[in-house]
Amino acid sequence: MAAKTMQATPAIKPIGPRRIWFTPGQSQEILICLGEYHLKGDMITTPQISPSISRHDSVVSSKIIHFLSSEAELRDARPSVKMLYVPFSFTPQVVRNGDGFEEDRERARQIFSSIRESRRSKLSVIMIGSQRVNYLVEYMVADVFNCEPFVPAGGNPKVPVYLCYRNFDHLVPSCFGGQENPLCESADIRHGTYYMDENFEWQYFEWQEGEDDSGIVIVVREADCVELAVFGFSGRATSSIGTALLQKSEQFWPDPDTGYGNTVVSGGKEIGVYLCRIKIRRSTGKLNNRVCRRFNDDLVEIVPLSRKVLEKFLLK
Repeated sequence: MAAKTMQATPAIKPIGPRRIWFTPGQSQEILICLGEYHLKGDMITTPQISPSISRHDSVVSSKIIHFLSSEAELRDARPSVKMLYVPFSFTPQVVRNGDGFEEDRERARQIFSSIRESRRSKLSVIMIGSQRVNYLVEYMVADVFNCEPFVPAGGNPKVPVYLCYRNFDHLVPSCFGGQENPLCESADIRHGTYYMDENFEWQYFEWQEGEDDSGIVIVVREADCVELAVFGFSGRATSSIGTALLQKSEQFWPDPDTGYGNTVVSGGKEIGVYLCRIKIRRSTGKLNNRVCRRFNDDLVEIVPLSRKVLEKFLLK
């Protein structure tokens, strides 16, 4: 991968904080990318199970499509919105270093390369779901932070955010995730989303089932194109973050009036990383059924990653 170059001044024009959706809305085409499950393994007894998509990821994509088609300032643009499904094989409780993983990874690499080539024609991309279910996110993060995809960093982190998997998660090797926490070998394992603070020390939002969740939004803007990665630590968190991204869009981009939010320009790209801390609200009444609930009422706190951290990891 090409080394990142430091620029003294941005090569792209700034946009207002409430117009994070304006640039993708003005693109000729928007591509929404989701992971597609193909179940394998001895525990899978039903033959020829159809490929499936996470319900939470699908709901987020539907909300985004509705927003882009109904938002007043975007109505005149009418970009073409297309869906792309990235297949991967999933064997429960198996670390993905075999059983078709190389084929899945190579397929995703080719898709990612093709998307990057298409960026020349005003294509904006929205990737939904974490690297465990959407391999394009792994390639995007590795590209942004100039490291190798699917290669754990060990004691020398290349990415200032990290997901500490649960035992029942899809155990994908990653440059910013794994079964161990990033603090140190002797530290207790606490599952959730980790990030570096302005003192370059790891902090985390711990996952507590039914209580606390978390996730990340990464925004990369280059000329007239935007690349968004939207993913929660869990599927439930992805749904909550997707809602916040639409309802609180001003918090996912710097506001020059308040000073809220951080981005760094590197290699002609403006990059921002936002941590999301989620307090889950319990539903009551008839919609308490998990199938019916839409998870719109969870409280989402948005924390921009420190500019000092972004500069250290991007401007090198």
